[in-house]
Amino acid sequence: MLSRTAENLYWTARYIERADSIARLLEVAYRIHLIPNTSEGYLNEWESILSAAGIKESYLNNYKEISKNKIEYFLLFDPNNSSSVKACIESARNNLKMVRTAVTLEVWNTVNTWYHEIDKYDTEKYDTKNLPMTLDWIKKQVNLIKGTINNTQLINDGFDFIYLGIFYERADFTARIIDVKYYILLPSSSYVGTQVDNFQWSIMLRSVSAYRGFKWAYGNSQIDYTKIIDFLILSELCPRSIFYALDKIQHHLGRLTKFYKSDNKAHRNIKAIHRGLINSSADEIIEFGLHEFLTKFIDDMSTTYSDLEEVYFLGIDK
Repeated sequence: MLSRTAENLYWTARYIERADSIARLLEVAYRIHLIPNTSEGYLNEWESILSAAGIKESYLNNYKEISKNKIEYFLLFDPNNSSSVKACIESARNNLKMVRTAVTLEVWNTVNTWYHEIDKYDTEKYDTKNLPMTLDWIKKQVNLIKGTINNTQLINDGFDFIYLGIFYERADFTARIIDVKYYILLPSSSYVGTQVDNFQWSIMLRSVSAYRGFKWAYGNSQIDYTKIIDFLILSELCPRSIFYALDKIQHHLGRLTKFYKSDNKAHRNIKAIHRGLINSSADEIIEFGLHEFLTKFIDDMSTTYSDLEEVYFLGIDK
């Protein structure tokens, strides 16, 4: 496969997953906004999602003040935000348009339809009171696209690059949304284990579609900090966990190394991170520091993406 085709497929998938991630971040803020919050928080829930998405500075350059309605618009539709849901949809379609022959007609049609329908939500339907409906629509469209990919695409190297994009983005997002909850929303360590803490965790689980899965995994036991770390970071059963995403990245990179008959730095480094998670426990992560662990993980994954880019997109084999 041409390196340009591989890169376009990767970024198509990554932008699709990112649109889903932004919708889920907004859902976290929206759900927490509905309950009374403490007055001692480091940041409010709306400002925290800007920090999690890494676009707080960009937002303040455009709006100067923190406002719920403006943050919603900035993250969903603002043309000045290259990471808005609308911008992600446009970028996904533009990348896919360049490699239309690498995907099935059904995949192209689902992405293209999504692209045309987003304008209706922007100009005709969207109002802040319709935020839950808009977020549900975004998530449903993402699931439709992924289902179409699974059921129509040939399971070849192009398929691997698509799923590398999906799971790189998911691993990054899960790390960021856990950090939002623990490091930013919780006012102080004295709140750990309290009703406020546990309720915020339950909201976050619902927002990543993992609440029922958590209950299946742990029965009706109370939600707590240690179990959340075990489930959303280390679980091999939860499809939204960091370990699950990393396991899939290793799988698809492994397939590519066999397909091209060449191991490389990207694959070796992912295997090292994967081994590190296998050998970790929730207690060890707590002792190391959850925020510090997540920050290091995000940085490590950024490095492995640079490796991936050099090997497969720029042709610098390491």
